[in-house]
Amino acid sequence: MIETLLNKYGPDQLSYYVEDLDEAAERFHKHFGAGPFIKMGPLRFQKCVYRGKEIDPEFEIALGMWGEIEVELVHKISGEPYLFDEKGYGFNHINVIVDDYDEAIEQFAKYGLEPGMTMISSDMPIAYIDAMDVLGHNIEIHGPSSSATSLCRAAKANWDGKETWMDIREVMAAMKH
Repeated sequence: MIETLLNKYGPDQLSYYVEDLDEAAERFHKHFGAGPFIKMGPLRFQKCVYRGKEIDPEFEIALGMWGEIEVELVHKISGEPYLFDEKGYGFNHINVIVDDYDEAIEQFAKYGLEPGMTMISSDMPIAYIDAMDVLGHNIEIHGPSSSATSLCRAAKANWDGKETWMDIREVMAAMKH
């Protein structure tokens, strides 16, 4: 395989925009054995630009593992429109880690794909590339960061599979041992 900027890591996350976070997590757990899910929020970005307009969405997420891939469930709390609202509820994007954020933006632009939304979260630039017309979903890109994935993998390693949810404090304590 030829390694490129966009395939070096490959997708590591499937993200779903959901109306009810608890119901969606229960469904993933019941039907697919996914989990445990860790709830985070309410959350806001340091900065968020949607189609050229700065916005301030508030949301909550649940992260869990489905086999070796992370599942992100996103629920918007604020009523302000943003990229996820364009497609509506359901599968929204994959996540692809890139070593060079700016170069990745340039490569997508060569294919006619532009960010529909950009943001800064925990000082990290993140872009959601609008690939709806090409792939039917968006592509989230950002630089390497193992914190969320490490958290989810640690939760899974310490999970008996019975409960849908795991408290983030329990996961953090397990990671220290």
